[in-house]
Amino acid sequence: MTRFRQFLTLLAVALCLGATAQSALAQTAQTQQVMREKLELAQVLLGAVVTSNWASLDKTTKALTAVINRPGWQVLASPEYVQQTRAFLNATQALQNAGAAREQRTALSAYNGLVASCVECHLYVARARVARLGAARTAGS
Repeated sequence: MTRFRQFLTLLAVALCLGATAQSALAQTAQTQQVMREKLELAQVLLGAVVTSNWASLDKTTKALTAVINRPGWQVLASPEYVQQTRAFLNATQALQNAGAAREQRTALSAYNGLVASCVECHLYVARARVARLGAARTAGS
């Protein structure tokens, strides 16, 4: 019977840690929606840059800039997240400026900067979630 109790105890601990990991790593429905919209807009922007569709580029960069005002955007309340948001806005503005100047190479460079700002932010958010998960495990010990 002792082995069975040990097994049940280990199973319970594993389930609790799994539930903690899931909640720490989960995005809200609002955040998932905002990130999906951001990805779709970035795909439209790529098409606009490749085809020199300046009207689409202008319209889409404005829509992308508006995404930060949506409730799902504010995933973390930290100075670094604010800095990441600023980098995203600067990259979006650079892309909009390149489109207004109708400079395809500059638009390409700005688009790459926009994608880089997204990737850097996602790396930051992932690190922050792992850190929170580690803190939750430490507090639970």
